[in-house]
Amino acid sequence: MKSSRGLAVVAVSALALAGCRLPWVGGGKAPTGQVVATVGGEEITVRELNAELAGVNLPDPKTRKLAEQAALRNIIARTILAKAAVDQGVDKTPDFALQKQRAMQGLLVQTLQNKVVASVPPATRDEAEAFVAAHPDIFAERKIFVVNQIRSARPADAATMQAFEPLKTMEEVAAQLDKDHLAYQKGVANFDAIGADPKMVDAIVKLPPNEIFIIPNGDGLIFNQIQQTQVVPFTGEPAIQYALKVITRERTQDALNRQFSEILAKAKGQVVFNKDYAPPKTVTSATPPKPS
Repeated sequence: MKSSRGLAVVAVSALALAGCRLPWVGGGKAPTGQVVATVGGEEITVRELNAELAGVNLPDPKTRKLAEQAALRNIIARTILAKAAVDQGVDKTPDFALQKQRAMQGLLVQTLQNKVVASVPPATRDEAEAFVAAHPDIFAERKIFVVNQIRSARPADAATMQAFEPLKTMEEVAAQLDKDHLAYQKGVANFDAIGADPKMVDAIVKLPPNEIFIIPNGDGLIFNQIQQTQVVPFTGEPAIQYALKVITRERTQDALNRQFSEILAKAKGQVVFNKDYAPPKTVTSATPPKPS
């Protein structure tokens, strides 16, 4: 899926520039070695070309060559148009300065994140086997829950959230949402333990019968009530490979949370707010109606 998306990006970029009549072939000495092209003396290297194709997996040489040519045309066009923007003074505008700062900060954070991710050791097969044994509800006794659902917007304040805590039926949930003027949709869905957070699965199987549980979903909430539970075992090598991915993902997320939290905590004293934009002195966190 990732490679298809990468190829699509290259294709769309090439298509967007297809109507431009660009000077693809110029004078001067042809570049060699690690330089794939030059634009007004500015070199475009193999490294830049590979970066343009990052995430594109094309084992077929002919297809790979076509993708490289499309990517190179994209780099050349971008280089020419960027130079034209500079010539017209676009880089001197306040809007550009702000966008450049945001883009640079985002790139630096992403690069730092990639550095942390690269330092995380991959899970071992022994760890995966132990993980499979420790989570029977995902593997040997894999659960697929048939659930009634209500999807709604997330209430903005803690008091509204707390109103859902004592509710026992989906009808009561719908009535409360109506009372709070929150739009919602009803439906029935399958909730597979495969793909879910293992901690969430552990919590769900321990719930009393017909208990409503809530799953945050972006800016919304999903209220769930289990109607039926199916057992479809997930075992063998596919289970081991899945466990390896889950362990590595959890380990990576823990490393990112730990290191980023440490960095933010150390820099806390450097932040000074305008009094009109300062956060409240006391922050009261809302308690979700049910643990997810």
